[in-house]
Amino acid sequence: MKKDVHMLHLGFSKTEIERYKSNKVAYNMLINSFVKKSKLEAKRTHCICCGKECSSFCNSHSIPKFCLKNISLNGYLYYSGNLIDIPLFEREKGLNEAGTFKLICRECDSQIFCDYENPNNYSNNPTDKMLSQIAMKNYLKNIAKRELEIVLYKNLEKEIDSELSILQFINRLDLNEYIKEFSYAKKASQSKWNDYYFINYFEILDYVVPLAFQSSIALVADFEGNVINNIYNASPDYKLSDLHLCVFPLKDKSIIICFTKNGDKRYRNFFKQFRKLSKDEKLKAINYIIFSYSEDVFLYKGLDYDILQNKALKNVAKKTTIAVADNPFANSLAKAIENFSFNEMQKIPNLLDEKYKIVYKNNEGNECLNKLQRS
Repeated sequence: MKKDVHMLHLGFSKTEIERYKSNKVAYNMLINSFVKKSKLEAKRTHCICCGKECSSFCNSHSIPKFCLKNISLNGYLYYSGNLIDIPLFEREKGLNEAGTFKLICRECDSQIFCDYENPNNYSNNPTDKMLSQIAMKNYLKNIAKRELEIVLYKNLEKEIDSELSILQFINRLDLNEYIKEFSYAKKASQSKWNDYYFINYFEILDYVVPLAFQSSIALVADFEGNVINNIYNASPDYKLSDLHLCVFPLKDKSIIICFTKNGDKRYRNFFKQFRKLSKDEKLKAINYIIFSYSEDVFLYKGLDYDILQNKALKNVAKKTTIAVADNPFANSLAKAIENFSFNEMQKIPNLLDEKYKIVYKNNEGNECLNKLQRS
């Protein structure tokens, strides 16, 4: 039963925040040392794309850097960590450290993403090659994240003298799926055929939105509560189905793309329902998906303080798919469907709405006004 399950949320309690503040320096030193050690252990020896031995990997951005630059203020931006009350997270990120990972060599990074990372290529629908490059980048980011988490959990097991076998099992399942999907996307990027991915939604907004986003997301359910992905099915034979979602702020407009693998039937009803929505409701739905399902959202540093402190938005940003059940017969999936209900999309600020658009001081598009333009 649903009442036997509760969903974990991100963030610290007030007591935990005070405890951290009381010994901030010691906590930071301990955590930084632990993470640094784990990153060294997780580091690969060869480029995952070309297979060449690599001693120094490229600092690749999970979102095109030109998009991040378009919403930066003095070279800095916020990210979704600013919404979830974890004080050890930095309050801002510089352009060179925002959403980065290190898995590929510099040569590959400069070549394999050049189509989708060209802002001039978004006057019309993205090509299949561009979509495959976006998918490649999404899965590279996911691979880097899971490989680090596997090492982090292994080292954490030693520290707390306890096994995290279930989490490690899930991490390895995820990692195997990400590697397979990366290989599929890589093959698609090199193919002369244009039938690997399908664009479900493409929108050009004639204003610059105050957020940048790019990721793959496994939606739990559609607008009517019908299951899309049983995220708690641990069978190696059950594959999660991903929705690739991008919000790219350009210099004078914004691009929104939703796409899936060609032939993917799991999202068929979701997009039938989505297409019936007005443009405003579609943007609200996408805004809600981004904040409820992902921690990789980058925000304009000039956002009003009231938005960052919006209680409903903070609660949505803290959502996770981690369910804690009181008994083995509890229905975790039903609870997750309830947790991610689209009913909440009406309660949070829609940062894709024109009233939150960014206005630049000059035509270069590299310096934003201190306040958002209100329409």
